[in-house]
Amino acid sequence: MNIRKSAIMLLIILCAAQIFTYAQNGSDLTTLGDRVVSYIESQKPDWKYESVQPTSGSGDVLIQQWTLDNRSVRIAIVSHKSTQDAAAAISRLAREGQANEAQPGLGDEGMVWGRGVVSFRKRNFTIDISAANTEPVLDLSEAAKNTADERKLAKEFAQLVSSSIKDKF
Repeated sequence: MNIRKSAIMLLIILCAAQIFTYAQNGSDLTTLGDRVVSYIESQKPDWKYESVQPTSGSGDVLIQQWTLDNRSVRIAIVSHKSTQDAAAAISRLAREGQANEAQPGLGDEGMVWGRGVVSFRKRNFTIDISAANTEPVLDLSEAAKNTADERKLAKEFAQLVSSSIKDKF
């Protein structure tokens, strides 16, 4: 009888710990997102912020959309269960996303990949920043300039995000 009570108590404790951990991750994600919004609003007051609802079943993801004129920046923040899981996600992205440039100074590790997406990890969070020019362009030289501008803008916003959470997380 004592063994059964002990097993039930252990199960209750483990379930409570899991619930607390899940709630803590969600709370940390919200806090981190709020810090990012406050900081970017203070540094880029002309930019318009909008929260974007992640697709159903995405897990612990927070998506922010920032727009000014024909420019748009999207920030996706993902909370992983552990620092190791987040590090594994960044490593996988470096391999599969064709990382073409390391980005020192962004969180614990950062990189630029693909067409200029900036991704970095801070503790158990991975953060992806992409930028787009929403004005269509047919001229190839203008398109190349837009791509370079998008890449520069993504890096600029990545620095803002990194600065907003530097000493907080």
